[in-house]
Amino acid sequence: MKLLQRPMHTLFSAALVALVGLGLGACTGDKPTPPPCPDILIVADGAKLTRFKPGPGRDIIDVLHEEEIAGFAHSCEYDTDETGAGELTVWLSPAIVSKRGPANQTGDADFEYIIATTDAQKNILYKGRYPLVLTYTENVPNLMWQRPEPHELVLPLKPGQTGEDYLIYLSLALNRVELEYQRKNR
Repeated sequence: MKLLQRPMHTLFSAALVALVGLGLGACTGDKPTPPPCPDILIVADGAKLTRFKPGPGRDIIDVLHEEEIAGFAHSCEYDTDETGAGELTVWLSPAIVSKRGPANQTGDADFEYIIATTDAQKNILYKGRYPLVLTYTENVPNLMWQRPEPHELVLPLKPGQTGEDYLIYLSLALNRVELEYQRKNR
């Protein structure tokens, strides 16, 4: 009797494992892995901005405002035919932290950020500058902003192409003096 129970138990366990395996296999077969979205990169030289009041002063008391790209939210969607040709739509919402400087008398931070798209060989396909004015509330010198309506970027796809064939760059817009300051003070 004891010998009979052991094979039944083993047989039941093997059947259970097989059923679970089939069930998991069926689950993974129903949902293919979606193709990738393009990589989105924050440009190192354009990740931060320190804007000074006009004039030669570069002390902390001369700062109007400072910004840093804190991150972004994004998603993408493919619209292709049976050959794989079509379009890839990418939605991107940058997030920026801003800090009011001691020289800021207006209570506003006025600056631009840039979104650029390249192909895999880094040829620029699109470059847009987006002006932004942030207003500090009284007695709150820091704020976090994220674009409420995402930018929509539509990328053409040839058969065989995916989001891996594109790169998207995000940067703050800096003039030459601001760029040199950021490089010296990283």
